[in-house]
Formats: sequence, structure tokens, C-alpha cells
Amino acid sequence: MTAKEYLQQYGHAIKRTHAISDHLAELRAIAENLRTEDGHRVELDAAVANLMDTERKVSAEVAKLCRLETEIACTIGRMPEPYRTLLYERYINGKTWEQIAVDMHYSYRGVTKMHGKALQAVKECIEVPT
Repeated sequence: MTAKEYLQQYGHAIKRTHAISDHLAELRAIAENLRTEDGHRVELDAAVANLMDTERKVSAEVAKLCRLETEIACTIGRMPEPYRTLLYERYINGKTWEQIAVDMHYSYRGVTKMHGKALQAVKECIEVPT
């Protein structure tokens, strides 16, 4: 795993959590619309079981996300400035390079060049193989 892939794990986990949460909301809507009449009882039971299973998945993903954020934020926190700010804004806050350049008062090229150096510093910190 490269340093960039290591840092990108957080964004991927956020996307997975959102996808599961969206699915959970859909299942809740379906369960609310099902009637408890005899003919629909099996459908309701299946919907509730699916809903509970998805809720467990969401809880597990959120727990994983919290652990991942803590780990990655700690790694970023060990970086010197301005790498720390750049990495946090990109990989935790999900900002674009353009937004980061404006916020940090750097050129776009300066930010992308600094990013390469910051990734090298992360690689050395976590000792990930290339």
C-alpha cells in the first residue's frame, strides 16, 4: 500500500458508510409502508430483518471509520507544517487542490509539488512499501 492509498482509506470509508446509510433509509421507508395485514406479514418480517442487518453494518462501518480517522489523523498530526495542513484538508476534509491552494495562499502547482513531498514524509513515517 502506498502512502497515498493509506491516506485515501478514510475517504473510501466515508463513501461506504454513506452508501450503507442511504440503503438503510430506503429500507426504513419500505418497512414503514408495509402493512401488518396477514398477507403482508412475511414481507414485513423480511423487511425488519433486513433493516436490522443493515443497521448492524452501519454501526460496524461507523466504528471502523472512527478508528481509521483517528489513525490517519494521528499520522498526519506527526507531519511538519505545512504538510500537516495540506494532508488534513485533502484526506480528512476532502477539499480539492484548488480549494487548498487558495486557503493556504499557494499556487496550484506549489500545492501539488508540496503534496509529493508530504506523501514522502508519510511514507517514511508509516514505512509503507512502494
